[in-house]
Amino acid sequence: MSEAIDIVDAAEREAALDPRRSIIVQAPAGSGKTGLLIQRFLRLLATVSKPEEVLAITFTRKAAAEMRRRVLEAFAAARDGEKPEDENKALTWLLARDVLARDAEKRWGLLDNAARLRIQTIDSLCASLARQMPVLSGLGAPPAIVEDARDLYREAAQRTLARVNEGDADVARVVAHLDGDWEMASFLLENMLSRRDQWLRRVAGVKAGGATRAALEEAMRSERSRVMQRARRILPPAIERDFCELVRFAASNIAIEKPHAPLAKLDKLAGYPPLDETGAGAWMEIANLLLTSPKGQEVNVRKTVNVSQGFPAGKGPQARFKERMIELLEAFAAMDGFIEPLHALRTMPPSAFSEEQWAALGSVVEMLPRAAAELQVVFAERGEIDFTGIAQAAVQALGTEDEPTNLLLALDVKLQHLLVDEFQDTSHGQWELLTRLTSGWQPDDGRTVFLVGDPMQSIYRFREADVSLFLRARSQGLPQVALADLRLATNFRSQAGVVEWVNKSFRAILPREEDPDEGAVPYSDSSAKHPLEPGPAVQWHPFLGTDMALAQEREAVRVVEVVKAALVADASQTIAILVRNRSNLDSIVPAMRKANIRFRAVEIEQLEGRQVIQDLLAVTRALSHPADRVAWLGVLRAPWCALTLADLLALTGPLLSSEGARETLWELMADPSKLEGVSADGRARIARVRDTLAPFIEQRLRGTLRERVESAWLALGGPACAFSESDLEDAETYFDQLDRLQRAGELPDVAVLAEKLQRLYAAPDTGEEARVQVMTIHKAKGLEFDTVIVPGLHRAPRISDRPLFAWKSRADGTILMAPVRPTRMEGEPAYDYLRGLSKAAEQHELERVLYVAATRAAKRLHLMGYARLKTEDGTIRRPPSTTLLGKAWSVAEPAFCDAIPQFLAGAGEKKPKDTIRTDLRRLDPTRLAMEVPEPAWEPPPSPEDTSSSIAFIWVKDDARHVGTLTHRWLQRIAVEGLASWDASRIAALAQRVTRELASRGVAPEDLPRATSRVIDSLQGAISDPRGRWVLAPYADARCEYRIRVAGPDGVRLLVIDRIFTEGDRRWIVDYKTSSHEGGELEAFLDSERTRYSEQMARYAPAFDGAAGSMGLYFPLVKGWREWTA
Repeated sequence: MSEAIDIVDAAEREAALDPRRSIIVQAPAGSGKTGLLIQRFLRLLATVSKPEEVLAITFTRKAAAEMRRRVLEAFAAARDGEKPEDENKALTWLLARDVLARDAEKRWGLLDNAARLRIQTIDSLCASLARQMPVLSGLGAPPAIVEDARDLYREAAQRTLARVNEGDADVARVVAHLDGDWEMASFLLENMLSRRDQWLRRVAGVKAGGATRAALEEAMRSERSRVMQRARRILPPAIERDFCELVRFAASNIAIEKPHAPLAKLDKLAGYPPLDETGAGAWMEIANLLLTSPKGQEVNVRKTVNVSQGFPAGKGPQARFKERMIELLEAFAAMDGFIEPLHALRTMPPSAFSEEQWAALGSVVEMLPRAAAELQVVFAERGEIDFTGIAQAAVQALGTEDEPTNLLLALDVKLQHLLVDEFQDTSHGQWELLTRLTSGWQPDDGRTVFLVGDPMQSIYRFREADVSLFLRARSQGLPQVALADLRLATNFRSQAGVVEWVNKSFRAILPREEDPDEGAVPYSDSSAKHPLEPGPAVQWHPFLGTDMALAQEREAVRVVEVVKAALVADASQTIAILVRNRSNLDSIVPAMRKANIRFRAVEIEQLEGRQVIQDLLAVTRALSHPADRVAWLGVLRAPWCALTLADLLALTGPLLSSEGARETLWELMADPSKLEGVSADGRARIARVRDTLAPFIEQRLRGTLRERVESAWLALGGPACAFSESDLEDAETYFDQLDRLQRAGELPDVAVLAEKLQRLYAAPDTGEEARVQVMTIHKAKGLEFDTVIVPGLHRAPRISDRPLFAWKSRADGTILMAPVRPTRMEGEPAYDYLRGLSKAAEQHELERVLYVAATRAAKRLHLMGYARLKTEDGTIRRPPSTTLLGKAWSVAEPAFCDAIPQFLAGAGEKKPKDTIRTDLRRLDPTRLAMEVPEPAWEPPPSPEDTSSSIAFIWVKDDARHVGTLTHRWLQRIAVEGLASWDASRIAALAQRVTRELASRGVAPEDLPRATSRVIDSLQGAISDPRGRWVLAPYADARCEYRIRVAGPDGVRLLVIDRIFTEGDRRWIVDYKTSSHEGGELEAFLDSERTRYSEQMARYAPAFDGAAGSMGLYFPLVKGWREWTA
């Protein structure tokens, strides 16, 4: 098959470009969603009066940058190129040409001022809205947005719990409910604060009064009725009479021995029980009669019944009743979706709260808003905020539909068209923002909304995304905007073989019916644009046995084999290994390295696990605390010293003895009596380490911790221990962390550094030979590869954290709530039921995770997993439903069954025990000699020099602090973009700058002057054309760029304020906060150039041999000097 396949959804794609209609588009994987969004964006630009009237929102900076890049490329192609032959590309070309014509007509200047294209992330939109109304949004001076706010949540949680010492009864009751476990209470509260956009509105109206309790209990009874209705629908009406006869028979038999048993009460059952509280008990007994016990194993329909269920053994009529019941059970077992509705009857929430439950719930909902308020205080103190906070501030800045703010009214005029990408990842806070932005829109007023996404790819519940919002928008529209429903079907990514397999498989894997409450999304078929390719498109690689560890080692070997075969078949193809969790790579990554296969691990390996980081951590702790024995042992065992275990023992003696505990290792390294037992080679290695580190030990607390650690690491020969360039990038990341965490040249808490390192990931291999990428399935979303390998399908996820209280909102507006179970109890029915609903949504998302993984493949897909082989009968135990393999079992089972003969003979084989490696990597110390400057430190001024002390303090201290803050804020302006900054926003920074200067030791009487210099410098930079040119968004621009340069005095670390490329010329710019109040400004600037020319010359290696220019920028006087390097 070689002919191209027609586009089956051409009509839908054309309709999606109608600028008069508001539309929601379901765009499955590979359907060209981004291209369609760009075409819609171009079509709308050609119809508006100003380009700012069209706003496109994405969820990631990468997506926003990609969309902006493709729009600008479309402009360039329409201006300079010919119309493409490809039909889709030709349409984009024509649309871009129309925009350029509109641009010329309206004199927009888009080609010269791309900032007028409003393409931004939803977080940057929220930030810009909140900053425009600092009072109403509650933010005041603009805070920095942090991606990881766990430290802030922890601080707010600790402050909230500390209220117990002030007599806060609600906090005390919550802590007591958790058996006084303070750490658990703090952990649960931190978790709730990270998800506060979900519950803050819920708890606002919940008080401990009787009316609220009655409403919540009525909601629980409605929920119980809903569960009974689902069970009633699954039981066929045609069997009602026969089924009830069998239940009466079983009940009458049970009543003989156990007259008070619940089942015995059904001896007069004439029909299916009522669907209210009067029938609740009967429904639960029906579920117990039909289903197996849920303890310790999965629930199934009973295969048989016995006397325990009311069907005793015997002959005659009794035997016939039992036979009829077994026949009915077999029929039920063959029905799809039979078990879950019946099992739900056994886990229904109670119809009312106990007094203890209600007291605990009341205290939780009273405490949580206080915790949220404490978090706001922490945000204000730190000058930081999380994404949820900025979204809430944006909504607050807009006001309400009945009481809109001036900002909302202004936006109502300016904003004509709104486009949202990846709409399936919308959270409730973001939904509220979109609702508020469109609250004043009217039908047929010319304004449109365009939402595009794929609910089958909604896999970000852990980031608060809720797929039900997409389903709600599709069925009901936005509150003020009706939406036309369009669905794409053409797959431009994958060959026909992959698409056909995905269609067939996921019809069975995904739910058959849509259910917004449970997050269930049915499958939508795709049609391949690319023809079928020879060879199998999708292959299962089953592994069977009784030892999972052995199977995983075999799986790693198979991964290597598949990768090698793929590279042999086509050395230029792209290959991806996708896993559900990073831990799934524990056998695969070592196997890839052993096979010498280069690969890029994208956010896979935790930074703290890399050897270069372990060495740096040892150096940091050793320099910070000479008595840290473990750190010093790490320094002595690192490759730059590589002391043998025998020499270590001779040096330290028995570490547990009182004698050995009195001296630090640093002291032992200089003790001749201890060195006598060390080998000659060991003594030489110890002497080198001691001589190298002596200056850094002597000058502890002088200079910054980063400078001391980095210089010591360089002097020891740390870079020589690196295996690749990515190791050096990891080291740079480590040094940046030290910069951020140090206080007065030391770490307040080493544990905080270790915790930070756990959240960072090693840099990927960027070598040209690394043609294989390794990443999580979530990280691969939006990407495509020729060959995709998905191992570890059998791996179970970690257990999800339990929230402080559980809640569920139904479509009819009712709310279900329950407090976390007390620590002393194993279960709490209402809480467990609501958690079960959340887990059901997680299970539906798991199905979609598998879909995302499978649809990354363009040509070949390989799926791998392990199932336990039961040696006694040669059958396979079904994988748990919490695994990807369990979700795909209906599709995978035939391949696994076919593999049984291959594995049956060695089913009992076990993985050999791992051996401990004792080999030691050693570097030649004679080749590690390196001159490194001692830690930067200037002695204090002599006490006698009092006449010039004030001037000295200003020049040496205050001016330095002014420069530091100015540099930091110029960096932030450059990173965020000039479009986000104006004079009013900078003026609003004054109080924050004053606080930061005060924290750095600037005297109160000097604060106004220092603050003014910082603010004036920033105002000058954004108002001066030269400053705006320096801070403009160049593609390769870097701020505070660090380089290491070798010179006569050793290797130095240099920090470049700004480096970028304009055209074919590279620029290095240094900011100077010098001022000049007299005349002859030009002469002053010339003298400053002469003064700093030697310093700037040191930066020349950053040009890498290319043509480059140097520049000095003086924002206070708007001065500039440049020269060719």
